[in-house]
Amino acid sequence: MGCNNNNQSGCEKHREEVIVSPTERIVNTRTNTRTIKRIHPTEIINVNRTIIRNENFYPVTEREVNETIEENYDCGSDVNNPNCRKTNNINNNGLDWLFRL
Repeated sequence: MGCNNNNQSGCEKHREEVIVSPTERIVNTRTNTRTIKRIHPTEIINVNRTIIRNENFYPVTEREVNETIEENYDCGSDVNNPNCRKTNNINNNGLDWLFRL
C-alpha cells in the first residue's frame, strides 16, 4: 500500500523541523595572582645646629690735630724782581706726623 499524492488518508507524512537555539556562551576565567612589592624608602636626617652669634663693636675715638704745611720756593737772588719756583721738598703734604705714630 503505497501513498500517492491524491490519497493521503493512509499515508503519514514525516516532517522534520530543526530549531537552533542561540549559542550559549560559557567563559572560563583563570585568574593568576602576581604580587609586586613596591618599597618606598625614607631617609630621616636629624640636624643638630649650633648658631654662633658674632657681635662686632666699633668704638670710635675722636681727636683734633693741628696741621702746619710748609712750602718752599726758590726765588733767585733779586729781591725786587723775584722769579719764584716751587721746590720739590717731600713733605707728605704735612701729613708726615701720621707715619710717626
